[in-house]
Amino acid sequence: MKRLLVVAIGVLSLWAAPGAFAATWCGTGESPIDRPDVVTGRQIHAIYAVASDGGDTFPTVSTTIATDVASITSWWQGQDPTRIPNFDQAVFPAGTCVDVSVVRLPTTQAALSAAGAANAYELVGDELEAAGFQNPYKKYLVYYDGQSVQDGVCGTGGGEFATGPAFAIVWLQGCPGVPTDSIAAHELLHALGALPAGAPHACPGDSGHPCDSSLDVLYPYNSGLPLSQLYLDWNHDDYYAHSGSWIDIQDSLWLHRLDEAPVSLTLAFTGAGEVVSDLPGLDCTANCTTQWDPGSQVTLMPKAGATSHFVRWGGACIGIADCSLTLQAAQTATALFGPKTIPVRVKTVGKGRVSCTPACSGRFNAGRALRLKALPLTGWRFTGWSGACKGTSSTCRPVTDFALAVTATFKKKPAVTKKKKR
Repeated sequence: MKRLLVVAIGVLSLWAAPGAFAATWCGTGESPIDRPDVVTGRQIHAIYAVASDGGDTFPTVSTTIATDVASITSWWQGQDPTRIPNFDQAVFPAGTCVDVSVVRLPTTQAALSAAGAANAYELVGDELEAAGFQNPYKKYLVYYDGQSVQDGVCGTGGGEFATGPAFAIVWLQGCPGVPTDSIAAHELLHALGALPAGAPHACPGDSGHPCDSSLDVLYPYNSGLPLSQLYLDWNHDDYYAHSGSWIDIQDSLWLHRLDEAPVSLTLAFTGAGEVVSDLPGLDCTANCTTQWDPGSQVTLMPKAGATSHFVRWGGACIGIADCSLTLQAAQTATALFGPKTIPVRVKTVGKGRVSCTPACSGRFNAGRALRLKALPLTGWRFTGWSGACKGTSSTCRPVTDFALAVTATFKKKPAVTKKKKR
C-alpha cells in the first residue's frame, strides 16, 4: 500500500481548477454493479463509494470522475504515445463513456475516519470485494465521498503488477483544492504495481515512491500542480519505459496499445448457446466480432442454454474443452451447439433385436455415450447397420449430438442339408 501525501501550505495558490479539461459523464442512473463490458481485455473500472451514513453527491462526482478519466487518458498519451490506461466503458442512451458503479459501504464515515488511512483503505477494499468488485482482470479506481480518513492523505493505492483485483482510492475530502486527476493518476500507478523493486531512485525509507524529482507524478508529496505539469517517471529510469531488468509499468496488461492495430476475434454460432471469455469484453449469443490488443491471451468458454448442449469447436478452436487463443492475427472460431435431448429411433429388418445401453427412450440426453448391440434370433444372422451406424460389427457406439436413426439388418441363415449315410 502506498500513500499520496500533500504539502498543505500553498496548495490553493498553485491550483484551483478540477482537471486538465472538462468532460461530462454521458451515463444515466446509479448502478451498484459493473455494467456489461464493451471494452476488451484487462480494464480499470471506476467506482463512486459512499459511507453508510454519507450523502449521495454522485451527480456532481460523476462529472469529476469523467473529467479525471479524460484528463488522465490525454496526459498519459502525451507522456507515451503508444499506450493509455484501458478504462472500462459502458453503453448509454447518450453514447459510450466511462462506466461508474455506485456502492454504499456498510461502514459509517466516523468508523472509517477513526480507522486511519491505512486501515480505511483495507476496510473499503474488503467491502468493495464483498460487493462483487473482485475481478482478477480489473483494477478499481475508487472515489470515496466522505469525511477525511486522515489529514493530509489525498489517496491510497496498492496492487501487484500481474494480477488483480487492486484498488486506487481518491479520498475526495482528504485534500481540498488538490487536483483529483493527479491524485487518481498517482494511486492508479500504485494499483498497477509501482514503484517496483529495483527502481534506483526510491525514497530513503520509502520504497514505494521515487525521490529524484518533485515533478514525477509518483513523488510522495503532491505540490498541487496540475497533472499536465507532472511527468510519468522523470527521466524514465524507475518505473516506466526504463531500460532496467526490473518490472516496467509500460508493459502492464491494463494499458491499451495505440502503436499497433487491433486484432479481430470472430465467433460464429451454429445452434443456440453462449460463449464468454475469461478476460472482460466478450459475451456472445450470436455471431460477433470483437477487437483486441495484439498478443492478448484469451480463453473462450462455451455455455449451453436450458435446451441445448455444446457439441464442439471449429475453426481456430478444436475439441470440446475451453479454448485458449493468443491473438497475434485475426482469428475465427465456430461454436456448434445442439439440442439438449434427442430422439433415438432403432429399427430392425429381419428377425432380431437391438439392445441399448443405457436404454433407448423417446428422448435421450444428447452427447451421452450410447452402446447398441445387434442380437439376431436363432436361425438368423446380423448382416450390418445403416443410418447413424455403419459396418458389420454387432456393436455400435453412435454419436449422440443430434437426432439419430439406426437400422439393424438380419438375414436368415441358409438351411443346412445333411448328407445321408450309405
